[in-house]
Amino acid sequence: MHAGLGTRVRVRPWAFDPQVVQLSLADQGIVPTVEEIRGWVEILAARQPSLRAVRTGALFSAAADRFALVGFDVIDTLALLRIDLADVDDRAIRDARQGRSTSRLLARRHAEAARVDRDAFGDPWGNDAGDLADIRRATPTHRARARFVRHGGRRDLVAFAITGAAAGHGYLQRLAVAPAHQGHGHGRALVVDSLAWMCRRRLGYGLVNTAVDNERALNLYESSGFRRLPERLVVMELDLAAAGTPTR
Repeated sequence: MHAGLGTRVRVRPWAFDPQVVQLSLADQGIVPTVEEIRGWVEILAARQPSLRAVRTGALFSAAADRFALVGFDVIDTLALLRIDLADVDDRAIRDARQGRSTSRLLARRHAEAARVDRDAFGDPWGNDAGDLADIRRATPTHRARARFVRHGGRRDLVAFAITGAAAGHGYLQRLAVAPAHQGHGHGRALVVDSLAWMCRRRLGYGLVNTAVDNERALNLYESSGFRRLPERLVVMELDLAAAGTPTR
C-alpha cells in the first residue's frame, strides 16, 4: 500500500527510467472510476515534480476504457492465453519434465535474472531486480525457477520463470530466456515446471500474456496447451507534459 493511494493499486518506478512510474491495479477485476484514476495521478505528480509519464500494468478492456477517459493512450497490446488445468495430463507433464530440471531462483540472483530479462525484452519492457522482487510479491503464493548452463567453472543463469497463484487460478507472470540461449528448450522446461506446480496446487486454470507480435512465445505457449482468448490486454501511458496534470 502506498500512502494516499489506497489498496487498489501498486506503484513502482519503471526500470531504468526514473521519470516514469508504473501504476498497476492490485487485482485484475478492479475497474476504477475516472475520479480515482485522476486522484492517483495527481498524488504521483505532486510527489515527484520531475515525473514525465505514468504507465499502467496490463489492463482488461473495462479498466482500459476508464484510463482512456483520463487521457491514457495504448502503448502495447498483449495476447491473453489460457489453459484449463483439469485437461492437463499428469503423465504428459511427468514425461515432459524428464531431463528438463529447473533450479530455485534465489533472491540473491535477481540481478542476473534482470540482465536476462533486459536482454530478452529490451527497452522499454525489461525489468530490473526490484521489479522481479515485486512480481514475486504480486500474488499470495508463487514459484520462481531458473535454468543454468555451465561455462568454465561457473553456472550462468540463462532463463527464469515466475509463476503465481491467486483466487484458485495460476498465472505465468514472467518468463525470459537470454537471446543466445533461445531455442534450446529452456523456455519449455520452465513452462512445464510452471504447469506442474499449478496442477499440484489443484488450480482451476492458468493464464499467461505476451506481446501480440511475439511469435516465438506464442508458439511456445500454444504448443504447451494454452489457447488464445478473444480478449486482449493493453498497457497504457499518460504523458504528463502533453496532457497536463489531470485535475478533479
